Amino acid sequence: MKINTSFAQDILKKARSKGIDQVEVYILEGRSRAVEVKDQEIEGIEDADLSGYGIRIIHGDRLGFAYSTIGEDYESVLARAIEFSRFVAPDEYLTIPEPSVFSQSLEIFDPVIENISSELLVSTVMELEKSALSFDKRIKKTRKASLSVTTLRTSIVNSYGINVSYSSTSAISQIMVVAEDKGESQSTWEFEASRFFGDLSVKELGQRAAKKAVSLLGSRKLSSRKAALLFDQSVASEFLGFLSSSFQADSIIKGKSMLQDKLGRKVFSSIIDIVDNGLIPRRLGTRPVDGEGVASRITPLIKEGILEGYLHNTYTAKRLSSVSTGNASRKGYLDPPSVGISNLFIAPSEKARPLSFSQLINAESEMLYVLDVMGMHTGNPVTGDFSVGVSGLWIVKGEPAFAVKETMIAGNVIDLFDKVIAVGDDLKFYGSTGSPHILFRDIDISG
Repeated sequence: MKINTSFAQDILKKARSKGIDQVEVYILEGRSRAVEVKDQEIEGIEDADLSGYGIRIIHGDRLGFAYSTIGEDYESVLARAIEFSRFVAPDEYLTIPEPSVFSQSLEIFDPVIENISSELLVSTVMELEKSALSFDKRIKKTRKASLSVTTLRTSIVNSYGINVSYSSTSAISQIMVVAEDKGESQSTWEFEASRFFGDLSVKELGQRAAKKAVSLLGSRKLSSRKAALLFDQSVASEFLGFLSSSFQADSIIKGKSMLQDKLGRKVFSSIIDIVDNGLIPRRLGTRPVDGEGVASRITPLIKEGILEGYLHNTYTAKRLSSVSTGNASRKGYLDPPSVGISNLFIAPSEKARPLSFSQLINAESEMLYVLDVMGMHTGNPVTGDFSVGVSGLWIVKGEPAFAVKETMIAGNVIDLFDKVIAVGDDLKFYGSTGSPHILFRDIDISG
């Protein structure tokens, strides 16, 4: 199936002939390739076609949706969408968006990825694994070293005049390594992603994973206490990911957000901001328009600790008397749009004085530097309550004293982020969420 606007226009014309005024066609054409290596041998190679299209109709305040991978089948796909709409309840807030002005010069497409050879993919993953295995003799094996690249062409056409197409690429590398010494083993995972292949530094990625694993050898338990915690960027990003659904307006509508009824109120420390930005060059969440064709934008969510707003698509904006923030999200062509993040990150507010890592690690006489968190998925996104295992390094006067294992932190994520006392100047993204190092004070640790 080839993407073209005439294909979409044929669908709109056919829908109008059936008395359907609100129609949207969402088309993807693309390819994903992945390589996995273990012990310098190829474990697997994947090459997947991502092409297909979805048709969304709104008729009589009822939603209908159907999809296919066969372009010539569009009349029956449209008929299914119309048929499905007859079995759902009417909703007066359903609508499709009108055109908006969007940026056409975002850095989101890399021709290197589009034309990359299988040989380069394999050699890059080999280098990733080799860099980890050669870092230290205590790195005994890898559990996974992989690289995936994707090229996509996205088109969105609707009956209100939206007609936009754009091309994008992505590259994601990841590795899990195992360090062993004196009968003990420690495994760690590292991840890197960009729209551009050249942004990946696989040698450094493998060495970071290895260094982290080795640093955790000789771990011991920590007795229960109150202490300062320094979150690694990856850990802070995981907590932000846990928070992310609470910023989404569909969670507010369903009553499933810990930030319900807190708009305009102080919820976190005044030295942090949280922003969703769909316009950052080269980032995975960057795109000219969202999943229904509304222009991407920068949306402040937390400003100096105060909740400033939520993330919206067209439906939630209409229902909550707001405006779309360009955060309609799709998992491909298989589903109608929901609400999701673009590039969500934590930043120091204007009240903060961003610190270097060296300054952060020396800011308290003792602290737990948290390098890994386990069980984040068990947290309750409605209440914000969590109880997770953490591992890391016990820091005394700026230097590692010993590695820490089998330690728990528990509480409420809103209370936790109200105890932020310092924010780093080293923002790092993990996929579509990002954070600098973050320092907290007086956190309960259970040994």
